[in-house]
Amino acid sequence: MRFDDYHRTIIGYHGTRASIAQGIVGGKSKFRASKNRDDWLGHGVYFWEYAPQQALWWAKRRQKRHNWNEPIAIVASMIRLGFCFDLLDPHNINYLDEIHQEYKTVNTAAGVPIPRNANHYKYLDCAIFQYAYAAIEASGEKVDSARAVYVPTDSTKRIWERSWISRDTHIQVCVRNQACILGTWLYHTKELEGSDGVKESEEASSIDIEFEDQESSQTIEGDADDGSSSIDGEGEADDSGRGR
Repeated sequence: MRFDDYHRTIIGYHGTRASIAQGIVGGKSKFRASKNRDDWLGHGVYFWEYAPQQALWWAKRRQKRHNWNEPIAIVASMIRLGFCFDLLDPHNINYLDEIHQEYKTVNTAAGVPIPRNANHYKYLDCAIFQYAYAAIEASGEKVDSARAVYVPTDSTKRIWERSWISRDTHIQVCVRNQACILGTWLYHTKELEGSDGVKESEEASSIDIEFEDQESSQTIEGDADDGSSSIDGEGEADDSGRGR
């Protein structure tokens, strides 16, 4: 595995409820790591890399699904990738495949059922990543983040026939070490002008939220708070802020 400290930062975007965004931006609370059984990159806090529209799309779907009675907000975070398990590196893909084979061998010998992916429910993916993180940490390293690209397999997503350019392609980052989140702010941009995202984010920025003293160190989720799964139909999939 190529496991080097990237020593670089990216901007990741996340959609959530206004009250949660205010708590995080105001330093009253932290993101809560998603720990669902089908998190496609394993457990952690999920962001879209340089893709605020994806964060907006996800938040609007979740707001509708769960009947939020408050506006949504898009937050941006500066993230230092640190020791990143980057799946855009082919060496790491090969390593993950080896981990998959080892995982199957170990669990089969122990008589432990091996989970299976089901459409958008990435149970196997999650199990493999969690196993990989444990194996890496057992070797004395610690994964700060994971990074992977989602490319739709649906041919109708191709921008034209046989093109390698597809709609909805995006990169997601799963942050496992929140010390890598260097700062978070409410996001406003002309690109979202006229959309609900900007209006709702502006509303969120004017909401005055009071926190009791005992809540000052409370950890509030930035992703799934209800055991839901990742985006695009992965169970309550639109509800974890994760990729497709």
